[in-house]
Formats: sequence, structure tokens, C-alpha cells
Amino acid sequence: MIKLLKSPTFSLFFFGNIISLIGFGFNIISISWLVLQETGSEFALGKIMATATTPGLIMALFSGIIIDKLNRKWLLIVLDIFRTIVILIFLITISFKGFKLFYIYPLVIFMGLGNSLFWPTAQAFVQEISLEKEYFSANALLSASYQVGSILGAGIGGIIVHIYNPVLALWINALAYIISAIFIGLAPFKSLKVSSKENGIISALSKGFSFLNERKDVLFLGFTTILSDVAIWGSLSVLTISISKDIFNKGTWGYGLMDGFYGVGALISTILVKQLITKMGREWSLLICYLIAAIMCLISPIVASIYIASTAYFFMGLNNNSARIIVRTIFMENIPNKIMGRVQTILGVYTRLMVLLSSLYAGWLVENQSIFIGMVFSFFHYAIAFIGVFTLKSIFKKNSILAATHHA
Repeated sequence: MIKLLKSPTFSLFFFGNIISLIGFGFNIISISWLVLQETGSEFALGKIMATATTPGLIMALFSGIIIDKLNRKWLLIVLDIFRTIVILIFLITISFKGFKLFYIYPLVIFMGLGNSLFWPTAQAFVQEISLEKEYFSANALLSASYQVGSILGAGIGGIIVHIYNPVLALWINALAYIISAIFIGLAPFKSLKVSSKENGIISALSKGFSFLNERKDVLFLGFTTILSDVAIWGSLSVLTISISKDIFNKGTWGYGLMDGFYGVGALISTILVKQLITKMGREWSLLICYLIAAIMCLISPIVASIYIASTAYFFMGLNNNSARIIVRTIFMENIPNKIMGRVQTILGVYTRLMVLLSSLYAGWLVENQSIFIGMVFSFFHYAIAFIGVFTLKSIFKKNSILAATHHA
């Protein structure tokens, strides 16, 4: 990891990504609280989160081609600037016309477009600037940047929203994206030209489908384990703030505490996951991680205090992120960089569809059943990931892509 951070290209991207993610954390808590303040409805919040995901379904059809064709460094910069402009337009609008819930929808739609392209671009960019033997460390550092950004974004953002207001947090959000663009822009990088004879979207996407058709193990691993991320981006994006507000009466600072503890656990996982793999192997590591994360979902809404719930989120982050690092490393090892974007397109469409359904259903469950039932729904996200790994391990046995550890 130290060697990678000594690289100016990787280190500038690394710190730029942290700052961008701090902004993203501010954005999530600000929008969530604005919606709950205006409506008092978790289902309305679920609809907002689903709306933010919907444009990603459309963009995902094109994102892989865009990522594989364009200079990924400059694409990240453009996306930071684009999201800054979207936030500034929203802030200027409400400063002159006052806040209306209707204004949230175009904000989250355009932010969703930017976010849906930024994350897979960052993943493909890291693969491009790393050697194959560095993939595990590169994934761990990418995850660390995400977690540090999430911790600071959720923690500081929750405090600012609690003490001041969501509007100030959104101004800081916009500033963070500008600083991120500057850092990434300073990174010395020359894109490798990828020659391609593909004509049109269908022809280009067919490469991704053909690869996944040949590598059904990669397809199966993706379609099951991705649900662990769907839990975080979908159901838990609605349920976490509801737990803080309705069960523990702690508002945004409680949300920041829980999300921050999740981030601390996830950050620590970037250090401990290598030791876990060395002792347990990839298969058992994934099974243990998904099982513990699932149990934490059931514990968090029924404990005595928000501090215990936050501890449950700590272990959820520790295990969920360990699993994410392992799976992302497997993808990097098995998916060629030249078609990484197109394979991510297919997986991305599936992910965003699941996030949309997950957030909507979680919001409905909270209003019509209970928060605990909503967390049981989140539990099943991890349960399916667990079953997927167990099934893959059983089917492929010694030839399973889960068995390789030479890059760890």
C-alpha cells in the first residue's frame, strides 16, 4: 500500500476521492433531512432515494462504453464539476424562491447521473493505474478512501445539519467537489489508447455480455454479492436515519454517529482483511463476513441505546467492506481492463434496479409495518450474498475463483 501511495498519480487521486466522498456524505444527510423535515414520511424519503437511482439505470447502459473510451482521469474531473454545478443551481433556486419539495427531484436526478458514472469510473481508473500484483492493495486503498470520506462526510455533515442547517452542508458539499477536481486534475497521468473496431452501443455492450456468458462464475458472484452493497445504498439509506429519528430520538447527529461507526469499521477492514484471507481463505472469509453483517442488521433496531446500535453498525461496516474488497479484487483479476467498463455496465444496471426496489420497499415497510421488519428485509440482502458464495463454492469447488489467494 505504501508503494502505491508514493505514486503521485495514485496519491492525488486517493486524496481527491476522499474529498469528493466527504461531499457526497454531506449531500446524503442534507437531502435526507430536508425530505423528512418537509414530509415526515420515510416512504417519501424512499421515493427520493429511488428517484436518485433511476437515472443511473439509463446512464448505466452507456457508462461502460464512456468509461472504456474516454480518458478516465478527465472524466472524473468533469463529473466533479458537473455535480458542483447541479448543487449550486439548487442552492441559488431555493435562495430566491424558497424551498419546495419539488426542487429535490431534479437535484437528485442529476446528482444520480453524476454519481452513477463517477463510482465505476474510479474503479476502472484504479485498475488502469495499478499493476496486477497491486490489485488487492489498490482495492483496499480505494475502499479506505471511500470509508474515510464517508466517516468525515456523515460525522461532520450530521453535526453541521444538527447545529446549523442542511443548506450550509450543501454549500460545503459543492466546495468539496471543486477541491476534488483540483486534486485529481493535478495527478500526472497519460491514458492508454485502446483501439476498438466496435460500432454502436449494441456492438460494444455485446462484448460485456459475451464475457459474462463465458464466465458464469463471475456473473453469479456479481449478481449475488452485489446485494450486500444494495443493502447499504438502498434499504439502509432509508432505515438508518429512521432508526436514529424514530427509535432513539437523536436526529441527524445520531444518523452521523451510526454512519460514522459503519465507516470506522469499514476503514479498519482495509487493514484486517488481508490477515482474514490468509487465515481463512477467500471462501470462508466471505461467508463469515456476510453472516455477521446480516446478524448486525437484526440487532441494531432492538438494542437499548444508539451507542450499541452504532457498535452493531461498526461490525456491519467491518464485515461488509471486507467482503467488498475481496469481491472487487476478484473482479479485477478476472475481468480485462479493456472491457471492465462494459462488464460494470451490466452489473451496474442490475445494481441500480435493485437499489431502486430496495429503497422503495424499505420506506414502505417502515410506514406500514415497522423499522425492525425493514431491517429484516436488509438482513435478506446479506443472506442472499451468503447463499451465493456458498453455492459458488459448492459448484466450482477447487476451480472456483474464490479459491485463488495469490494476489492477496
